[in-house]
Order: sequence, then structure tokens, then C-alpha cells
Amino acid sequence: MIGMILAGGGGTRLWPFSRTQNPKQFLNLGSTDVSLLQETYQRLTGIIPLEKIYVIGAKAHEFELKRQMERVEPRFPVENILLEPMSRNTAPAILWGVSQLPTGTENEVVIILPADHLIQKEKEFTDYLKQGASLAKEGWLVTFGVKPDRPETGYGYIKAGKSLKVGHEVESFVEKPNKTKAKEYLKDSSFTWNAGIFLGTSQVWKDAFEQYTPQMSEVFQSQARLGKNLNDEKVIEEVYKSIVSDSIDYAIMEKAARVAVLPVDMDWSDLGSWESIHQMSPKDPNGNVIRGNVITQDTKNSLIFSSKKLVTSIGVQNLVIVETDDALLISDLSRSQDVKKLVQTLKEAQREETNVHTTVQRPWGSYTTLYQSPNYKIKILELLPGKRMSVQRHQHRSEHWVVVRGTAQVTRGDEMYLVAKDQSTFILPTQIHRLANTGKVPLQIIEVQLGDYVGEDDIERFEDDYGRPTSQESETP
Repeated sequence: MIGMILAGGGGTRLWPFSRTQNPKQFLNLGSTDVSLLQETYQRLTGIIPLEKIYVIGAKAHEFELKRQMERVEPRFPVENILLEPMSRNTAPAILWGVSQLPTGTENEVVIILPADHLIQKEKEFTDYLKQGASLAKEGWLVTFGVKPDRPETGYGYIKAGKSLKVGHEVESFVEKPNKTKAKEYLKDSSFTWNAGIFLGTSQVWKDAFEQYTPQMSEVFQSQARLGKNLNDEKVIEEVYKSIVSDSIDYAIMEKAARVAVLPVDMDWSDLGSWESIHQMSPKDPNGNVIRGNVITQDTKNSLIFSSKKLVTSIGVQNLVIVETDDALLISDLSRSQDVKKLVQTLKEAQREETNVHTTVQRPWGSYTTLYQSPNYKIKILELLPGKRMSVQRHQHRSEHWVVVRGTAQVTRGDEMYLVAKDQSTFILPTQIHRLANTGKVPLQIIEVQLGDYVGEDDIERFEDDYGRPTSQESETP
């Protein structure tokens, strides 16, 4: 069996916890102390060999994807992380994945599953996977249908038809219903939620794409016939530029002739809203889901998350309250699906809070913005042992560094020197420089930027250890 984890989500529905650069698959929202992506990987490890698990994500998340996979499995092959140059929905991602499979795997079952779902009954999931694989080996495309426990309007539904040895033929896929229809579906045992988990052999997947999306399939096949490597960054970028966005549901599942649904009961949730997290999480005696620095009085049926500040509530119910360093969300619990609309409004206003948190991960470590104004910014930089930033310069700002932990190796122009704990140094505008940590412990620095412009795009990169472009770009060093 082969596993393909789709990890390209954009991070809009669980704002302000999730952001464009840190979407929910990278967050700890489940039942363990690891991220949803890492949980998804661990769910497959007892079933599928390490070298047969692939992760398909966004190029923009490259370093976080690699960092998270390295933490959960240091031996994970980096070539099994496929980085999409742009978002084209799930169908192209899956087609790229199956196109990468080596010769000889045509009859192996490929399971496709999202990286950001919660499944709490792990043993049951494994059992269902084996049942689904038996159907897939007979030439079926198989989807998991979750038995509804409420009239949910945020999910698509599947209507089951004729019974098979396990599961049923799919009679139809149904769009997200209104409340009245959802109540009808809840009473009808033939309807299940579409979990977005699919199985089929490699050859069946390839044949389905060739039959139902011939133009998209031909783009990938033509590159292969020309002997081009689809893992080449430039090749896959050209491929993605020449295809249209499409979901696997619309492109394949709703058109294919042999599609089966396997009804499952495995405590599943797509965690697609704060309300769904409230539904799936352990609650206190008043029905509240609490995380972080929170104290409540006479508060019922609410979700309250705090990242740092003390959050208190008195005499409220049915609320979502989510606090992060730079944003606060307050919503009626039943309106949490509308967070996506709110994020769109924030994006139109070009609010940076939709994109990144105050702490931003980088391949060399991280930085945290403590304060910023139009003419100065204060950060904490943390460089991991053995890591270094790019060779760079800034046109509009100076940088003043105070070492609070470890020893910094500073390159400034033609000189190189060490700066120990409690010591400081500075970089003038236009000076070419590099910061490195050659020690054994993380290097922590307080950085004060001063200038007439302190935006993150004031960087010109000349040399980089991590393959980032050596040109002006809107990204921190």
C-alpha cells in the first residue's frame, strides 16, 4: 500500500490560530502533542512502509513541511515531499503524486488523505483501511463515508446505493445541504458525510485521470514522454501553469463508473471550524473547551483559547474566544463557519495578521516580533546550532544586535568576529552581512531595526544555504 498525504491547506477557517504561512495542518489541535500533519503520518506508519509515504504540500510551506517531517521521522526521505508551485486544488496534486510512482507499483493500493483531519479511533481507521483496500484491488475507487451524528451543513454528503461485499456503490454525491435537507439526511441511513479519504490502485487512478481529465493528464504525460523529471522545480511549475484548478471530487469521483463508499465510525472531524473543534474536544462540566491562561465564571458551552494573555469571561455562553499575540477573535459558536469570510475581509484590507504570527519559523530557526512602528522594530532572533542566515544587506534600515544566549558569529563587510552573551554589535544600512551560530546551543539575539522603512521586503540576498532566491523578495532573511 502507498500513502499520499495532502498538506496544501491555506489556513483561513481557524484564524487567528491558523495563518496563511502556518495553516491548521501544522498546528497541535488534536488529541496528542504533535501537529495534525504529524498525527496523519503516524497513523500510516504501522500500515505503510516509510519509503512509500508521500507528502504533497505548497512550495510556500517548504521549510515547515520538512521541519515537521524531520521531527516526527528523521529518516523521512526528502524526495517524498512534493512541493506544489501554486495552488491548483486536490486533483492536480493527486495526479502529480501518482505520476511519480515507480514502475511496478501499478497494482498497489494508493490511499489519499488530508493532513488536517482528526481521527480518534485509530484501530478502527486501520480496519476500515484494510476493508477499503480489498475493494480497491477489485478495481473500485473507494471513499470513506462518515456516519452523521448531527444535521451538519458544512460537509458534502454521499448517498449509498447497491450493497457490495463491504460498503456500497455510490449512488450520488450531494453538495453541502441547507439545515432542512441535513435533518432529512440524518434520518436516512443511506447518507454519510464525505470524509475526503480515497483509495484506488495506482493504475485505476491513472486510468481515471486519463478518461475524465484528459487535458490535465496529457500535460503530465507529455512531460514524461519528453524525459523530463516532474520533481524538477521548473518543470512542475510549467505544468501547473498550464492546468486548471479542480478538486478530486469534481474531476474524478463524481464522474467515475465504479465508485464505492465504505461507511465508517472512527470519531472523525475535518476540524473545519471552531465549532467542530468544540464538538470533538473534551469539555469541562459546563460544556466549555478551555486551553491556555483562561479563567471563567458562569460561562457555558464556549470555546476559549489563550496563547499568552489572561482571558476571563463572566456570564456568557455559546461563544468562541481565541487570543493570540496579535489578534483576538470573538464569535457566536454557531457562526464560526463565517471566520473564512472575515479572513477574506482582512486580506482585502492587506492585514498582515492573516499571513503570519508574531513568531515566524525559518529554516535557520525563528524570529518573534515584539514591537513595531513605522521607523523601528524590535525582534527576538533564534538561530539553531550550526545554522546561519543568508548573506544580505538592507537599503533602509540599520540593525542592532544584543546577544542574550550563545555566541554569534558575525560577518560584516570584510570582517568576521564573535559576539558573546551580554555583548552587542550593529549593522549599518547597505552593509553586507551574515549572522551564524557555530555553537552547540541555540543562539538568541534581541534585534532592534531603525530606519525610514522596516518592512520585511527590504532585503537583498547574495548567498543562501537553503536554496532561496538571491534577489529582492518579500520575505524575512
